[in-house]
Amino acid sequence: MLKRKKRVLIIFLSVSLLFFLIFGLTDFYNYKLGSIKQKLSKTNLSIYNTGTVIKTFGQNTETVSAVISFFTPRGDLINSYERAWQGWELNLECIVFTFESGSIVFPYRLFSNESKYGTGVKLFDYYNLKGYPAIYDYSFFSKEERELIKGLYEYAVFSPYLLKVFSYARIKTVSLRNFKPDTEYLLYAGSDGEIKFIKN
Repeated sequence: MLKRKKRVLIIFLSVSLLFFLIFGLTDFYNYKLGSIKQKLSKTNLSIYNTGTVIKTFGQNTETVSAVISFFTPRGDLINSYERAWQGWELNLECIVFTFESGSIVFPYRLFSNESKYGTGVKLFDYYNLKGYPAIYDYSFFSKEERELIKGLYEYAVFSPYLLKVFSYARIKTVSLRNFKPDTEYLLYAGSDGEIKFIKN
């Protein structure tokens, strides 16, 4: 009987400790993101070009082929990924931070309508240059602004789905369904945080 009580007590204390660790981490995460948001909200983030382009090659009822490319604001290619998917629709999942003057968008995952849930091509590394998201390598950013954007990127990479907890960070998916072969589509970010593909 005594051993059972000790076991129950150990389990209770372990669960309680785990709960407080998760709560503490989430609270710290929220504080840091809130601080970044407050500072970035004071700047002019009227940026609509995310540096993300999908070029479609072909589409039928069974497969879709395309290449996704990432560019610096100067138009230099950072990286690209090309393949064919089972399915007929491409979906790009992004992490979107919305501020008073605009949005910061980090493409996260590319998948088709036939992909298994949670799978797809993880994209963070394709536009990562020395820990910084090179799609936002704007020359007019101050050193502090670059550090703030780098901080957002690091938190996004650390745990994309933990961001669902916070009201100013959203995971949004934009789709390419009916498109023409050999056509480029730019991922456009509106000032209201909405994202969409437009012909490049």
